[in-house]
Amino acid sequence: MADSSLALDRLRQPEYTGENRCTPCTIVNVVIAAVLAAAVAAISPPIAPVVLLVSLAAIYFRGYLVPGTPTVTKQYFPDWLLAKFDKAPEPGAPAVETGETGHETDGASDQFEPVEPESFFLEHGVVTPCTTANGEEDLCLDDDLQTAWRAEIDEMRDADRESQVADFLETDPETVTVSESSGNAVARVDGRLAAQWESDAALVADLASSRVLDEHLPDWESRPLEQRSQLASGLRAFVEQCPACGGPISIDAETVESCCRSHEVYAITCDDCGARVLEVQQ
Repeated sequence: MADSSLALDRLRQPEYTGENRCTPCTIVNVVIAAVLAAAVAAISPPIAPVVLLVSLAAIYFRGYLVPGTPTVTKQYFPDWLLAKFDKAPEPGAPAVETGETGHETDGASDQFEPVEPESFFLEHGVVTPCTTANGEEDLCLDDDLQTAWRAEIDEMRDADRESQVADFLETDPETVTVSESSGNAVARVDGRLAAQWESDAALVADLASSRVLDEHLPDWESRPLEQRSQLASGLRAFVEQCPACGGPISIDAETVESCCRSHEVYAITCDDCGARVLEVQQ
């Protein structure tokens, strides 16, 4: 039994199975397996079930039957179709599932709709027009708010993450777990996915953002969780130091690979520790 388990483990390809399984690839390969079994059945019917079983086992353990299928689907399937199967969160904001947290919005909060963070921050004085060192016109975070944000980040960096996230999601800390998956910070409530961030650095930045925006905006608590999450993550575009290690950051254009597709993003990354702070899809 031990030898069998070891052999199966060698067959598994985690990058194409489990949470990373590409659904379009799986569908395509199951169809190929069925066609292959049908072709074998026309020649030798008794062998066809074995061929189908072996093919399905290969798809289950390896993610595909035909080598190169993930590359083919990314190249030839339309992006809108692959996006429907993509399990990765959209870059730029944590995937907050308020239905999983027990958070309830009342009738008064329904008036708030999704906002464009940059415009919202400019309107409320969170950011102000400024001139960069290169002489370009830009938007800069208010100095007092920047100082308060850094102080909150420093305070929250090494504190109990479950309690912090529970407060952010407005739920019982006993029900919350925070873990890392493929570099992402993942929060679950009662075992169900509740929110996901690009990294723990991004999570800390958002938790600290929520606190400083609560002090800066008088109606912060009356806004729905979805909008608060969107605005908190939007503040990450103005980060000047790494929330994880306090070091410098870099802003670059990158190609990001998910289970089903590739897309171009602008990425803010910590130079010293490599933590991903923000991804904004181009």
